[in-house]
Amino acid sequence: MDLYYHPISPPCWSVLLLSRELDLSFNLKQISFAPDCPLRETIVKLNPQHQVPTLADGEFGLAESRAILRYLLTAHSGSDDHPLYPKDPKARAVIESRLDFDLGMLYRRAYDYFSPQWNSKSVATEKDLEKVCEALGFLEEFLGRSRYAAGDRLTVADLTLVASVSFLDVCGFGLEKYPKIVAWYDVCKKEIKGYRELVGDRFEDFRNAVLKMKQ
Repeated sequence: MDLYYHPISPPCWSVLLLSRELDLSFNLKQISFAPDCPLRETIVKLNPQHQVPTLADGEFGLAESRAILRYLLTAHSGSDDHPLYPKDPKARAVIESRLDFDLGMLYRRAYDYFSPQWNSKSVATEKDLEKVCEALGFLEEFLGRSRYAAGDRLTVADLTLVASVSFLDVCGFGLEKYPKIVAWYDVCKKEIKGYRELVGDRFEDFRNAVLKMKQ
C-alpha cells in the first residue's frame, strides 16, 4: 500500500501508529508543502481534497485519517475482532463515538485555534480558546470513566486522540489543568508502539515548520 503523508501531520501520525500496531508496512510518499510538489497530481487523482493522509491500496484510494484507520483494521488486521477495534456492538460504538469526537471537536477545535496564528499571523480569539478547553474538558471526563479513551484497554480511539493531544502539546498548549489527560498521555507515549520515533521525535521538525510559516 502507498501512503501519501507528511511526517509532521497529526492525522498522519495516527495512521503511522496503527501501522506499527498491526505490523503493516507502507510505501511512504512524502508530500511537501510546496505547490509544485510532483506528487500532488497523483494524490488529486486518488483524493480530490488533495490532503494527507491518503491511502492507495491497489486501485483503491481513501482519504481522511479516521476512515483509513477503520479500513486498515477491517481489511488488514487479520481479525474481525481485533482488540484495537472489537466487534462487540457496544464496545465498538464507544470507539466510533470517540473517533467522531476527535474529528468534529478536539482536533477540529485545536486546528482552528492554532492555524490562523501560523497562516495569517493573527491572534487567537478567546472564543476559540474556550472551545479547545471545552473539548479537553470532555476528554478529561471520558478518562475519568475508564483507563483509556474508549474503555479499559487501548483501542484505535487512543491512537487518534493521542495524535491530537500531541498536536496541542507540540504547539505549547498547557495541559496541567487536565490531570487525567496528562496521566493517560504519559501511558500512551509508553505503550503505543513507535510513538517516540513517529511522533515525539517529530516535535522539533514541527516547531521549525511553524516558525517558517510565521516568518
